[in-house]
Amino acid sequence: MNRACHWGWLTFLLLLGNRGVQGQALAEEQTPTTTRFVLAAGANDGGAGRTLLRYAVSDAANFADVMVQMGGVAEADRELLSEPDLGGFKTALKGLARRVRRARESRARTEVLVYYSGHADEDGLLLGDERLGYGELRRMLDEVQADVRIAVLDACASGAITRIKGGQRRAAFLLDTQTDTRGYAFLTSSSAEESAQESDRIGASYFTYYLVTGMRGAADVTADGRVTLSEAYQFAFDETLARTVELSGGAQHPAYDMNLSGTGDVVMTDVRRVSAGVSLADDVEGRLFVRAADRRLVAELYKPAGRAIELGLVPDDYEIYLERRRELYVAHRELADGQRLQLASADFAATPRQAAMERGGPLYAGPESPTSTSPRGRFRFEFHFGGIGPEPGAHRVLAEAAAPADELTEDSRLGAIVESAAQVQPWGTLTGLTVGYEMSRNWEVTLSWGALTSDIDEDLVTGTVEPKTLRQVRLSSVLLGARWFPLQHERLRLFASVTIGSFEGVEKGVLFGGQDPWSKSQSSFGSQLGGGIDLDLLPQVTVGVQLAYDWMARFAEDVGGRRDYRGAEFRLAASWRFGGRSQSAVREAK
Repeated sequence: MNRACHWGWLTFLLLLGNRGVQGQALAEEQTPTTTRFVLAAGANDGGAGRTLLRYAVSDAANFADVMVQMGGVAEADRELLSEPDLGGFKTALKGLARRVRRARESRARTEVLVYYSGHADEDGLLLGDERLGYGELRRMLDEVQADVRIAVLDACASGAITRIKGGQRRAAFLLDTQTDTRGYAFLTSSSAEESAQESDRIGASYFTYYLVTGMRGAADVTADGRVTLSEAYQFAFDETLARTVELSGGAQHPAYDMNLSGTGDVVMTDVRRVSAGVSLADDVEGRLFVRAADRRLVAELYKPAGRAIELGLVPDDYEIYLERRRELYVAHRELADGQRLQLASADFAATPRQAAMERGGPLYAGPESPTSTSPRGRFRFEFHFGGIGPEPGAHRVLAEAAAPADELTEDSRLGAIVESAAQVQPWGTLTGLTVGYEMSRNWEVTLSWGALTSDIDEDLVTGTVEPKTLRQVRLSSVLLGARWFPLQHERLRLFASVTIGSFEGVEKGVLFGGQDPWSKSQSSFGSQLGGGIDLDLLPQVTVGVQLAYDWMARFAEDVGGRRDYRGAEFRLAASWRFGGRSQSAVREAK
């Protein structure tokens, strides 16, 4: 694996039970002598040649916060390191080991959580220009003689740590009986061959963000008010894989290496411990986004119907958005200390999607599942082809080629031949290009070019063996306009369009049976009114059908036997989108 892996993250959980775990994992439910410690470190700087991360320090703070609020960790037993060097990180680990020894001397039961977010490669953690190897890290964790040890590392090349004991990609493990566990488990956010990623949209690393969301209650599948280690990991596993499967860094597959004996699982958090919360009723269904008053996205989850979910939150003003069948709803609630709010489906009101920007990206960029085929990209490059109704006036064209204009009559002696030519030689295929720019979810501005030609060959008129073009008529247009998408459902999007611009007709050829070329051109202005249906095959690929009516001012002279080409137009189109409007700003591998 490339040691220069950048912009992303590795996560692993290390669980080691040195003796049987008796009772519940939270201080409130354990004996009064049980103590939990948390050491969280965030380092955005990975040394020379590595891009500076944005969210390593805030990820560490978020993890520490949820453990204090809901995980039974006292504020005095929480330590947060910001941008530590190698010496500072080792010193903190040694200090943690001393505090655990003092607690054990008083016969206290001890549990330790160590969290790191920052750069790493397949050999170890990168703190500035220094490296802490995985082997040395494991030895230092072994020196922390707590009854239970849980470590979370948020960095690149996560699977490398599990290879020490032969770990592999797996779905989450489940232990749900009475807690009595011995042994260890390593859990990682990705395999050794994969990059891990962080996102501007959520303002965090993917696995850490969903791990914290799960510990706030989203992962409580048993609805007992407690989130176990396996529940939190299962939630983070599913969400991380789903939200990264189509990102440029590739899908992340969490993995683990486990050697556990006994029964049960460690409870990570208790939703009932937090001072405030929101309970989502059984009838609420869809993807939920919870934003605090400072616009931080504090939780994101899919809520299925038929199961209530309680989220533990701190007192604040919240906007809770619900996306259901591509429609957006919102509930505004002020959450006070000690308050538990109940939200049912009827409490959400419909709201338009916002165009505001947040953390370098749209406020609601990408609430849809990444496996969705909804369009992605602010720019559209479209190729279209089809035909128009009005045909060139073949009688006029051929007769004009054979006789002076002042001698033309409808009863021209070429009438029978002309009739045959008119049937054989209609317009060719209309071809064109459209460049679109998406102004909002429902509006797009467009610039289109289109052209089509009609040839009348001499052999069609005279029966000669060697064909020679007698006359060519070419019609082209350049139109500026807009498309409005009023109805959007799953892969299908209906639109109406209006354009305005210039039309040009060009006619050139040779005299009938002669060699002298001639040409003429006419310009006019006009507009086009139409509509169509787009079908999204892939996030960047769309096909569609379009119908329109062309209106144009009359040419000063005939072109192709007509003064105008007003009439219906039919197109088939294929589009490619780019520019990433609905894609999160993603960086690969920390």
